[in-house]
Amino acid sequence: MRLLDLITQSSASQCNLPAAWTLPAPHHFVDAVQACPLRLVLADDLTRCATALAYAEGDQLSGCLDLLRAPSERLWVEWAAAPRHEALCAVPTLKIEPAASPGRAGVLIHSEASGLTGTIRTFWSTPDDRTYCAAMISEFDLTLPIRNSTSIAEPFAGGSFGVSLPEEPALDALLSHIRLRWDPAWANYYRSANLSTQQSSAVLCAALGSTAFDIPMLFALFLLMSAKNGVRQRGVNLERLNRARLLAGRPALVEHVEVSMNLLSHRSEYPLNENGKIPLRRRLHHVRGHLARRGHRIFWRSPHLRGNPRIGVVQSRTIELAFH
Repeated sequence: MRLLDLITQSSASQCNLPAAWTLPAPHHFVDAVQACPLRLVLADDLTRCATALAYAEGDQLSGCLDLLRAPSERLWVEWAAAPRHEALCAVPTLKIEPAASPGRAGVLIHSEASGLTGTIRTFWSTPDDRTYCAAMISEFDLTLPIRNSTSIAEPFAGGSFGVSLPEEPALDALLSHIRLRWDPAWANYYRSANLSTQQSSAVLCAALGSTAFDIPMLFALFLLMSAKNGVRQRGVNLERLNRARLLAGRPALVEHVEVSMNLLSHRSEYPLNENGKIPLRRRLHHVRGHLARRGHRIFWRSPHLRGNPRIGVVQSRTIELAFH
């Protein structure tokens, strides 16, 4: 079942959080999801492309901030987690371990009318349709850097923090427009636990793992949606199905828009030799899928291998997100 339907059908009785604390759970966001004027469900091909684009080489997202904006003040976006994980595993510079399909993931976005600033709250479901709400809230500002430099203790005191990626300056520039903070209820909960520095770091890293890779992918999605003919959108009419469900005593499903890829890959613009082939004068190396921007036009080139293995092979590097 789609995540937005699992959330809108959730209830307090399904919550398995500590009863003594009023911690945010999916059933607290039923009205917010239903009130979204735009609910997007991504096709697997678009999920893979947006993920690859988020970590692309060439003209990266940080060079396209003037083209990025949330398409609605209140927005729901969801996707299958497996294709996104596969796309992350395919990026050599990210050392992502293969994992079993964790179900679906989604975000609830509230932005200003301009679409340039806002907050993002993450949700996910497991294969057995259990739903969860992230303890962290992400904030973005596409007009200026907002990343905070804090100690690990600061988020537990109600402050915010960011992540940095100094090995990848372009991606790090994008991350500077993002900061994260605990939901106030979770901050109070962890503060009452009197965690040690080591425990706080472990909790923070675990929470970060559920949100860290979402925001660059969402920015890439916004870029694809802003590009001419970048995506295909198809409204799903559930009226007939919902009539049957209601007659059977089952809850109605939520209307949404299915979004898939409509952006074709372009061939590389490298000079050809007399045989009409690209000369291979470099060592064999992996070229990530990447953007090529020409003014307000954007070209996407798929990941591929390039070079001559007889000259040598360039080994991939490992990049780690670090607290900033």
